[in-house]
Amino acid sequence: MAEMRYAGRSASPGFAAGRIVPLAAATARRLASGDPETEAASLRTAMAAAANELAALAASAAADAADILAFQLALLDDDALSEPAFAAIARNVPADEAFRTTLDAEISGYLSAEDEHFRARAADLRDLRDRVLAHLTGAGAALDIAPGSIVAASDLPPSRFLAIDWRQGGAILLSEGSGTSHVAMLARSRGIPMIVGLQVDPALLAGDGLVDATSGAVVIDPSPAAWRAFEERRRREAAESEAAEVHLDRPARTADGVAVAVHLNIAEPGELAKLSPTLCDGIGLVRTEFLFHGGVLPGEEAQLAIYRHIAEWAEGRPVTIRTLDAGGDKPIAGVTIDGESTRSSASAASASRSCAARSSASSCARSRAPRSTAMSGSCCRW
Repeated sequence: MAEMRYAGRSASPGFAAGRIVPLAAATARRLASGDPETEAASLRTAMAAAANELAALAASAAADAADILAFQLALLDDDALSEPAFAAIARNVPADEAFRTTLDAEISGYLSAEDEHFRARAADLRDLRDRVLAHLTGAGAALDIAPGSIVAASDLPPSRFLAIDWRQGGAILLSEGSGTSHVAMLARSRGIPMIVGLQVDPALLAGDGLVDATSGAVVIDPSPAAWRAFEERRRREAAESEAAEVHLDRPARTADGVAVAVHLNIAEPGELAKLSPTLCDGIGLVRTEFLFHGGVLPGEEAQLAIYRHIAEWAEGRPVTIRTLDAGGDKPIAGVTIDGESTRSSASAASASRSCAARSSASSCARSRAPRSTAMSGSCCRW
C-alpha cells in the first residue's frame, strides 16, 4: 500500500511504532418483549450488571482511575439520569431504544457545553451507555487487545483503556476525542502516546504505523525514508529531554526572569516514592479519597502517619491537603448522603457536612502537625 499521513492534536506526547488495531463498536440486535414491566426489569438488570463491572474494575485500579470510574458509578446511580428511559419504557418503547435515546440526549447536552473539560465528559457517558446496552443486547465483551498495540478508534472510553495492558507500550489514535478527557489524563499519567482529532475513519488506519504523538503525526505503511525521519526525530526528542533534565532541580522562571512556583498534585502517597522534593516548590493538592479505597477508613493514628510522611517528604515546603472531596460524583459509602444528585454542586457541601460532623483526622492533624497549619474551605495547608 502507498504511504498515508494523518495529522491530529497531541493529547499525550511520545513515540510508538507497530501494528495499528482499529476498534469497532460491538453491535447486536435485541428482540423486545413488548411488555413494559419486563423491559423495565431488563434495563434494571443491565444497569446493575454494568455497575458491578465498574465497581470490580475500580477496586483494582490506581487512585486516578478509581476516581474516574467512581464518576461513572455515580452517574449510573443517579435516578434523574435514567428516569426518562423508564418513562419511555412505560409508553411501550423497547428498553435498549429508550436507554440509548436518553443517554444520547445527555451526551448531546455535554457536547454543546462551552467548556472543553465539560464536553470531554461526554466520553464517560458514551462508555456508560455502551456498557449498559451491551448487557441489554448481549453484544458480548470487546475483543482482547494484544499488549503493545497501537489502538485506533473514534473515541476510547476510560474503562476500555483500563482493560488494556499497556506495560509493553503502545499508543492511542482517536478520530475524535479530547486532550482534556479522562482517557487523555490516564494516558499522560502512564506515558502512553495519544493523538486526538485525526478526523479519519479508524478502519483506514489499519496496518503498520508510526506515531509521533509529540507533534500529532501518524504515518501508515511508512516508506524507508519515513522510518529514517521518524527515528531521527525520536532520537532528537530523547536528546532534548536528557538535556532538559539538568534544569529539573533549578527554580522555574519565564524567559524574562519571572519566577513560577511548581506544585505537585498527588492522588496517593505512593506517587512520591520515586520523586525528589527538589523537583518542586511544594504539593498543591493531596487528594484524600485514597483513604477510602480499601472500603474501610483508616484510624486516626494511621491517617496522621500518612499525612506526616507526606509533610516530611516535602522537607519544609508547603503542602495543601484536601480534607474531603465527597458527594455528587464521588460517593463514599457510610459518609455521603445516598442519592445526592451528581448534577448539583454538592461535593463541597457534603464534604463540609461530613468533616463538621466528625472529629476528623484532618482536624487532629492540624493540632499535632509538625508545622503550623491553616484551613481554607475544604483544604488544610501544612
